[in-house]
Amino acid sequence: MGIFDRFRRRDAAPVSAPHAPVEHRIRRAGPMPTHAQRRTFEAGITDRLTASWTTTDETINQSLVRTLKVMRARSRAFERDDEYGRRFFRLIQTNIIGHAGITLKMNCRRPDGTLDEADNRLIEAAHARFWRRGQMDVTGRLSGTTFERLALKMVGRDGEVLVRIVRGSDQGIHRIRFQLLPAHLLDEAHNVDLADGNRIRMGVEFDPWMKPVAYHLRLQDRSSDLHGQPSQRYQRVPAEDIIHLFVPEEVDQWRGVPWAYVSLRSARQLERFEEAALVAANVGAAKMGFFQQKDAEAAPIGDPDAEDENGDFTVEAAPGSFDVIPDGYELKEYNPAYPNEVFDPFASAVARRMASGLMTSHHSLTGNLKDVNFSSIRTGTLDDRDNWMVMQDWFITDLRLRMFEEWLPRAMAFDPELRSLPMSKFDKFNAPLFYGRRWDWIDPQSDMTANEKAVGLRVKSRAGIIRERGEDPEVVFKELEEEEARGFTAPNTSNSPNQSQPKAASAA
Repeated sequence: MGIFDRFRRRDAAPVSAPHAPVEHRIRRAGPMPTHAQRRTFEAGITDRLTASWTTTDETINQSLVRTLKVMRARSRAFERDDEYGRRFFRLIQTNIIGHAGITLKMNCRRPDGTLDEADNRLIEAAHARFWRRGQMDVTGRLSGTTFERLALKMVGRDGEVLVRIVRGSDQGIHRIRFQLLPAHLLDEAHNVDLADGNRIRMGVEFDPWMKPVAYHLRLQDRSSDLHGQPSQRYQRVPAEDIIHLFVPEEVDQWRGVPWAYVSLRSARQLERFEEAALVAANVGAAKMGFFQQKDAEAAPIGDPDAEDENGDFTVEAAPGSFDVIPDGYELKEYNPAYPNEVFDPFASAVARRMASGLMTSHHSLTGNLKDVNFSSIRTGTLDDRDNWMVMQDWFITDLRLRMFEEWLPRAMAFDPELRSLPMSKFDKFNAPLFYGRRWDWIDPQSDMTANEKAVGLRVKSRAGIIRERGEDPEVVFKELEEEEARGFTAPNTSNSPNQSQPKAASAA
């Protein structure tokens, strides 16, 4: 008996002899056994509990064609009319851009790898002049940092923003400026297949590889900005003159999605719920009631002039006031007992759900620190900051680097301070480093102690710590040198044997 014969089931059919005729039976496919049905993906089953759950599989572009315009309108209302919405978009500006904006630090280096501090200072000074109010924006009203904050709010609220690159001899000291354009200038219903193989989808023209080649912007008629009537005439702007800023959710995505799209429905329901609760509380505080007639012969009361179309009289209710009940009538008190003790837990639960969709913590969105302890606030705050740093990297990569690369060659050509830089070494000078804002921890002493140990163990540098704080190490080191030259010395805050010492001291 072979090894496989040992494991053959007793009721199995005997193996046919060589060259013996074999009977082939074909079993018709039938319904899957019940035990197999239980081992499938339940999310794909449609039953009485999931009948209303969508079964339509569509791409994000198909969804955007149908819903983008409505989502954008509701997101704008969320930002303008909802307290949570106003706070959310301010959190975006505060944490991604910060009070000082995105910081530029040049990293030009000589052939031997050392920093070329002179060229770095020249380019940084020229960019600071360009970044001032009245230079980089076509309207002349925005500074570079204000431009950043406004662009970020627009892309968060509308899902996208257009930054147009305007070049010309009349465009400032460096012959280049930038213009912010709202997303509604791209017509969502403008979809055309062109004869050259290109296609226009939601106002964006793509080549056969789905690379944007042009943007068809609605022309602003004389009264369109006043009455809001969209124009059906378009201006074709090449893609090299437009920065289409949005966070892609899928490959080959045509347009951006408002960041609050997941939470808009919950925000609307919570707003209506809280408004109804406020009205109920106001009515309950007024202690209103009704006069009910008990005696059919009772004389009518009230001011005849105050009767409505049904002949009913009205009595003004005011807090702290009492009226005399006439003969034949009784007072039916109306004292709503809402909002009650379940209001706050329910509103907080909805707010937590909404905060999850907005990719922020509940205490950051609502400012409610009632049930927050040190561990939970630390975890939530760290998650928030990780998310903000991810968005900073996206903003720097997709907008600031593109703007810098458009600005630098024209600045080198037209700025008197930069004309000494040879255009043949453009790659050397095109070396910007951008730093976003960083945050102090709620327990800075523990943070500093951890950094001190990391430096002592040589797993982190002082320059790295400074960059984590959103500052320029060269500037900090220079300030420290100036303080030491004036006689100021840093206090000795650690006696750790691992504390790193200058090389000269260790050699001595």
